[in-house]
Amino acid sequence: MTGRPLRVGVIGASYAASSHLPVYARLPGIDVTAIATAHRDTAEAAARRFGIPSAYDDYRRLCESDQVDLVDVVTRPSLHPPMAIAALQAGKHVLCEAPLAPDTPSGTEMADAAHAAGTHAVVDLQSRFAPGLRHLRRLVRDGWLGRVHNIHATAFYPTFTRPEQAAASLWCADATTGASSLRVHGLHTADLITWIFGPLTDVAGHTATAEPTWPGPDGPINATSADSSTLTARTADGALCSIHTSWIAWHGSGWRLEVYGSHGHLRAEAPGHTGHHPVTLHGARHDDPTLKRLTPPPDDDPIIDPPPHAPGHAFAHLARRLARTINGDLDPDLPTFDDALKLLHLADITETHP
Repeated sequence: MTGRPLRVGVIGASYAASSHLPVYARLPGIDVTAIATAHRDTAEAAARRFGIPSAYDDYRRLCESDQVDLVDVVTRPSLHPPMAIAALQAGKHVLCEAPLAPDTPSGTEMADAAHAAGTHAVVDLQSRFAPGLRHLRRLVRDGWLGRVHNIHATAFYPTFTRPEQAAASLWCADATTGASSLRVHGLHTADLITWIFGPLTDVAGHTATAEPTWPGPDGPINATSADSSTLTARTADGALCSIHTSWIAWHGSGWRLEVYGSHGHLRAEAPGHTGHHPVTLHGARHDDPTLKRLTPPPDDDPIIDPPPHAPGHAFAHLARRLARTINGDLDPDLPTFDDALKLLHLADITETHP
């Protein structure tokens, strides 16, 4: 497909309408040519809004279209397996939302289908492309911290404490959709940690459903998904690691990653999910009196729109890198189905620990 735009078919028009579709519209070299939802009217409405030529109420027809090169699956986790597998069996490249699947067996089927198809299968772990986090990774790999001793991450969000905050994501209350605080938010952080520091071993943890009901628009709704989680592990180099998440945290402090090494300390922070909010980085070497702001160097291949501190910037980098990979310029930082399957294994261990 070298020499023409990457043609994208999007499955789902809820989250996609606020995140993926606006970014695609601003990226040269990418055209959204089709959209599918469960209902004809919603598909056609999204097509009109974003100027998309084709609308479907059956995702299988989108996957079979000869006007689609890449299928972007932007639905809840329980729907990912049949949609992604249909696209792969149709010979399409696939971008799938995270978590990859509602459970490890179905995630394994997806990864196997990707290998059989021989196309590119990538997961939207877009936080890898946040400028502040890429700078943190460079510093760690350049030895700025010395030997890493301790890694501590927290993600405390108030998402399901008030009806107006919860309304857009009430499907997360149902554990059968594949949702939990660990799987929806915590695995993004676990991916960042493994991407920066390497594989995790000796994994253990706990989860809890601390609040059995959430505030819905018409009153409380039952919640069966785990709203809080803790995970502990060790890196291959011996550093101790912990991840603590909650999406029922009143006045939640947001996201934070702190790393302590033999020669210094790094701290990355964001007011919310790192894929959507700017990440600020502070650090101090052992001989510095206090932490100072560390600004990423200028990007040698920048994306100006959306700008670095705007929602969608990290996803824009992922989408552009995926387009280039499909054109033959392979990018090793793109998170694959195999990477995402390893994260599901981490979640299994954490959720089954006594």
